Order: sequence, then structure tokens, then C-alpha cells
Amino acid sequence: MIRAAYTCSDKQLATSFFARSTVTVARDLLGRRLVRCHGDGRMTEGMITETEAYDGFEDRASHAHRGMTRRNAVMFGPPGVIYLYLCYGVHWLLNITTREEGYPTAVLIRGMEGVSGPGRLTKHLELSGEENTLPLGRTAGLWVAAGNPVPEASVARSARVGVDYAGPEWSRMPWRFQVSGGGGAG
Repeated sequence: MIRAAYTCSDKQLATSFFARSTVTVARDLLGRRLVRCHGDGRMTEGMITETEAYDGFEDRASHAHRGMTRRNAVMFGPPGVIYLYLCYGVHWLLNITTREEGYPTAVLIRGMEGVSGPGRLTKHLELSGEENTLPLGRTAGLWVAAGNPVPEASVARSARVGVDYAGPEWSRMPWRFQVSGGGGAG
């Protein structure tokens, strides 16, 4: 949904929302509203419908599993920061950091209402990587607003997508969350 001016009455979520367990944040982001303010003043917003959690050094599916690199350094920073990375040199993927500074975690935003798939989502939001390392908020032109939390009965949990390289223990971790009956597809 594109709007000519900011009309979302929901308040931006505080950094403290993201300073919690990555799996909890991934689940609790469902139903919240992702808001994008474009440089020309347009607004795009929609309900988050699909997420995946990536949690720390032990998580073999996490970019931070082997330690800090130039690419993943943002994951080691404070919570509520944008982590955008280029996947296969084609699609930017949107993540938001969680937990405490120094412990590398992030939640991948896989879908929002009307848009399924993390690559399609960043195209829809017109994210280009320039927002990487910026805290969520009006300065970055991207934030998460309160929205309506999704009841547990309407949440589907499953294995994360495309992480078979992490081995069965980590690739089957049920850290993918979807609003039942809608949202994103694998």
C-alpha cells in the first residue's frame, strides 16, 4: 500500500522491543507494520507476515557463525538496526538486529501483506543497501510500527528456508514464523 503522506497512527516500536530474544522478536514482529518513507515523500506500509530468526555463533545458518566479517559486522551491534545484505549478487534481504550489543543476531523479514519472499519485499520497499547499518527510524526512512499482534492460534512455525548447508540440527530449527493462511511463501 502506497500513501501520499504519513497517516499511520501506530507508534514506532522502541529499541527495547528488539533488545529481546531473537526467536521472540521474530514471532512478535508478525502483525506489526513495516513502514518505508521514500525519498520523494511516498509512504509504503504493510503488516509483517513472515520472519526467520538467526541467533548467534552456534547457529550454523547465521552469517555470524564463523565470527565477525565486514559483511556481518552490523549483527554484532545494538538492537533495532537494519542489516541489508546482497544475496547471490541479485536481491537485497532485510534483517533487523536483536538482543544485546556484541551478540550477533538478526531477524530476516521474509514477507509483508501483499508481498511474499524477502527479495520481492526489498524491491517493493525500494531498499538498495544504502540503509544498511542505520537504526530503524525516520532518518533511515524505515521503521516498524505497533500494528496488531497476531494471536498464537494464527501463527505457523516451520524450518527456515534455504539453509540446508547448516546441517539437520540447524536447518530444521523451527525459527520461521508465518501468519497462518497468508503472507509469504518459501
